Amino acid sequence: MLLLLGSYLLLSVWFSAERPQPHVLKQMAEKAMRQQLCQTPVLWRVGQLDPAFALTAEQAEQAAHNAASSWNRAIGQELFRYDSVAGFPINFHYDERQQQMLQQAMLERNIQRYDSNIDQRAATLSQQSQQLQQRQREFTQQNQQFAADIATFNQQAANASQANLAALQQQQRRLQQREQQLQQQAQRLNEQQAQLQREQDYLNATVADRNALLSDQPPPLAAEVGLMEIINGRRNMTIFAYSTTNALQLTMGHEFGHALGLGHTDNDTAIMHYALNPQQTGPKAEDVAALKQQCGF
Repeated sequence: MLLLLGSYLLLSVWFSAERPQPHVLKQMAEKAMRQQLCQTPVLWRVGQLDPAFALTAEQAEQAAHNAASSWNRAIGQELFRYDSVAGFPINFHYDERQQQMLQQAMLERNIQRYDSNIDQRAATLSQQSQQLQQRQREFTQQNQQFAADIATFNQQAANASQANLAALQQQQRRLQQREQQLQQQAQRLNEQQAQLQREQDYLNATVADRNALLSDQPPPLAAEVGLMEIINGRRNMTIFAYSTTNALQLTMGHEFGHALGLGHTDNDTAIMHYALNPQQTGPKAEDVAALKQQCGF
C-alpha cells in the first residue's frame, strides 16, 4: 500500500531539527509510482461540506476551480478536471482550527480598526495642535503689543493736560476693550488646550486598548489548515480552516500540488511552501519546475 501525506500549516514555524526537503514527498516512494499520479488529469469534486463553515457548495466549487485552474495555466495543460461523480472528494471538516482561524481573523480586523482610528485621530490631533500653537504665538504678540500700548498710555496720562484729556479717556476705553478681548481670547485658548489634552489622553487610552488585544493573545501555534492523503492511488483532500476566500484557494492549490506528489519547499513565495503566508499568490516557477521533474513532463 502506498500512502502519501501532504499537509499545510497556518503559520510558519522554524524547527531546529530537520528542515523540509524541497519538493520531495516521501522519498521512499518510487519515481515511477510518483509519475503515475500525473499520467491523466486528476478528477476532483466537493465532498462533505460541514455547514459550520457557512460556505455554500457553489462557493467551495468555485474556490477549488480557481485553485485547480492556477495549476493548469502554470503548466499549460489540463492537470485537474472537475467531475461531480468520479472526482476525488474535497471535504470540509470544521474543528477547533477553524475556530482559531476565525478568532485570529477577528483579532486582525479589530487591530486594523484600532490602527485606522488611531492614525486618523493622531493626524487630526497633530493638525489641531499646530493650529493652536500658531494662535498662541499670535496671542503672545498681541499681548506684548498691548503691554507696550499700556506703557505708552501711562506715560501720556502722566503728562496729560486738560486739552487732551478727552482723547486720553477715549484711548483708555479702547485699551479696556482690547484687554477684555485678550482675556476672552486667552480663555478660549486655554479651553482649546484642555480639549487637546483630553483628545491626547483618549488617544493614549486607545493605543493602550489596542496593545492589550495583542498582549492578551496566546502565542500563535502552527496548525494544519489542509491535508492531502493518497492511499493506493486514491486521493482525499480535507480542508480544516480558512480565513478568507483567497486563503482557501491557496490552501486548495497547495493540496492539489500534493495530489500530484509534490512535497514542500522553503521558498515562501512558492505555493508548495510548507506554511500559508502573505507572499503566496499561486504556483511559481519553482513549483512548475518541480512538477515537471516530478511528473516527467
